[in-house]
Amino acid sequence: MDAVKKIGKALMYLLGTIIPNLTFLMIFITFMVTIVSRYVLKAPVPWAYEISILAYMWTMFFGVGKAMANDEHVVFGLVYDHVGPRTKIIFELLNSLILGGLLMAVFLPSVQSLLAKRMVTGVLKLPYTLVFSPLIYMFAEMLVRSVLSCRQHLKNLSQEMKKAEGDS
Repeated sequence: MDAVKKIGKALMYLLGTIIPNLTFLMIFITFMVTIVSRYVLKAPVPWAYEISILAYMWTMFFGVGKAMANDEHVVFGLVYDHVGPRTKIIFELLNSLILGGLLMAVFLPSVQSLLAKRMVTGVLKLPYTLVFSPLIYMFAEMLVRSVLSCRQHLKNLSQEMKKAEGDS
């Protein structure tokens, strides 16, 4: 079982850290090639824009799970910052439940739509099925993280309620 966990962690590190770093590096290199080819060589590279867009998408698709794990996503804190600990946990639980529910609703239709695509990209002629395949990984990872988050928030809520009972 420990070997399976180690393999899982290594795979998640590869997909959630290494690949986003490589795709971001690809964006930077493409940007530099574009500048040199356009302004120094006076010959624009037609594939550069497409590569940078695809690399950006892959950076986002593979990196979103890391952002969720580190709790580094955009939040609306106007109300959240002014409520008590129990209400914060309830808000976090509701957020995870809604996100998980929405992801469950769109997961299978997204996979079916992706597999049905016969289109290719404009310049590189890459199949959309390949280009958008990391979207499925992103949905799956976000769904798993939402379920784990719900479990953790329920545990935290239970502890907070026990703490409140002990205080009264």
